[in-house]
Amino acid sequence: MDSKVLKMTLKTGFALTLLVLLVRCSLQNRYGIIPYTPAETDAGSRQIDTLDTDYAVYTFKQFATGNLMEVSGNIYYNEKYKDGQTICQHTLSRTGGEIDSWQQWYVIYKQTKDGTKYYTIRNVFSGELLSAPSGVVASTPIEQSRVRPAPADSQLWSFHRIGNTKLFNIISKSSGLAVTSLPGGSQDSVPVLLAPEDGSEAQRWVLDQQPVVSYRDDEVVRFFERNKSSQGSVAFDQGNSIPLQWGANKGKVLWITQDAWDGSELKANGQFSCSEFFRYRNSVMIQPSTTDWNPDNTPNLIRTGSQQNRPKQIFDVVPNTEYAWPAAGIEIGNKVYIQCGEGSGLGPNLSQSLYELTENENLLWTVKRLTPAGMTDESEINYSAGMVKATDGFVYVFGHHGTGFGYTLDLHVARFPVTDPVRWTFWDGANWVAKPVTGTVARVTDGLGTASVAYVDGKYVFMSMDQGFNCDSSRNIYMATSTSPTGPFTPLKKVYTINEYLYGSYARYYTPVIHPVFNNGRKELLVTYCLNFSACGVKDCKDGYLDPYFYRVKGVRVPYELIGL
Repeated sequence: MDSKVLKMTLKTGFALTLLVLLVRCSLQNRYGIIPYTPAETDAGSRQIDTLDTDYAVYTFKQFATGNLMEVSGNIYYNEKYKDGQTICQHTLSRTGGEIDSWQQWYVIYKQTKDGTKYYTIRNVFSGELLSAPSGVVASTPIEQSRVRPAPADSQLWSFHRIGNTKLFNIISKSSGLAVTSLPGGSQDSVPVLLAPEDGSEAQRWVLDQQPVVSYRDDEVVRFFERNKSSQGSVAFDQGNSIPLQWGANKGKVLWITQDAWDGSELKANGQFSCSEFFRYRNSVMIQPSTTDWNPDNTPNLIRTGSQQNRPKQIFDVVPNTEYAWPAAGIEIGNKVYIQCGEGSGLGPNLSQSLYELTENENLLWTVKRLTPAGMTDESEINYSAGMVKATDGFVYVFGHHGTGFGYTLDLHVARFPVTDPVRWTFWDGANWVAKPVTGTVARVTDGLGTASVAYVDGKYVFMSMDQGFNCDSSRNIYMATSTSPTGPFTPLKKVYTINEYLYGSYARYYTPVIHPVFNNGRKELLVTYCLNFSACGVKDCKDGYLDPYFYRVKGVRVPYELIGL
């Protein structure tokens, strides 16, 4: 070969090699991967089930477009929460510097069959699962569906890694079809569908692992969607849980509600008439176990001797007041003790009481109103934030005192002996005294608009939320911890953002509660809040009806590690 030709060949080969390396580096920088050669795309080179973890948060990035898989829909009308909502791809979107939760997915190992590992894929925003629609055929868009006690094949997926990369084919167990980008996927909101595997770039997805994040617990949300006339309390606010250990009730859980609509008030469209009103000022339901989230299995407790002649209203509205709003409670032996605020309008409590419920094996329980000294006449500190039965023989009761027109509060603590629930004392900053003391010296910490306290994994956990009734743009949940009921507590840390809207405007929210009893085995704490029928600038009544969605408890799971547990 002529020396000039040889030199030209070598130079050309070097240039091509350099170009390939530059392209590979460019793609690596853009997608966080090293692209593979054509040989690596062969079916025989695919590695099945090679995820690095059995439980983690990912984004799914389409290889050809760089867009992320997300739940479609208008956030201002809560469409991204809806069952059956289709999945699309969209450019990266961030709120407050964080990747929006409808673009993040928990991948959860469920089972192995014939050597293949299968996972559910849960959307962080909605809590629902990626699903192949029933009767799926090629080119059918995928969607999200409600969490089931046992996932169906349509909710199971396998991951096939392509070469030594972060590229995967995502395969439906029910159909064997691959998750595929529709042509034109470089545009926002293009649907993602199922199609036969063909080795194309449209079926390659980059899995980028993300930090753990709080997510909506769809199973808990669905538990409160009580849509049958026979179910008793079907829409309400508050939502405290009290685990039981006595006798036949061992393992069951009480749920405490405030103002409640009865199932008999539901109309044919599943909503309430605007001309009607809630049926009772409070109620108590009993759940058969911490893992039974079927609302059909959780009936109301009943009582005799109700002053308002309402058997499902467990706490009486005392004379000269309009409401009886129970909240935090604790079981001692065969008794359950629950704080109850009593008053009128939306102002401070006029009084507080401690109800004693004597357990029974059936739904008919005995009810007695107690009036502890120092607590009953207290109108500034509302002792509804939490009760903790400690190992030192005391029950610690947390209360909040508003300091900033609903935007800020002081958290206070009282206690009573397990052996004498009516003998309360109150922390004044240094000692336990006979009467409540307000002010910064006596508080154990300060918070935002609301408060809830529980004991979790050796620490007192404090939950607070931004003011939820004035429709401000800051709509976050925060948490802090302490090793002592009297503090000090760590600084509040944001763990979740509330995103519900009522007909295009921010929905009002309130009543935070922490639920340590519902341990899902993943070190994720269940917390809840409730929506109200109203929002700023819009009417709650639409076409003559009220939608129960906006008067029901919503569940969120907060990873322990986010709050230092």
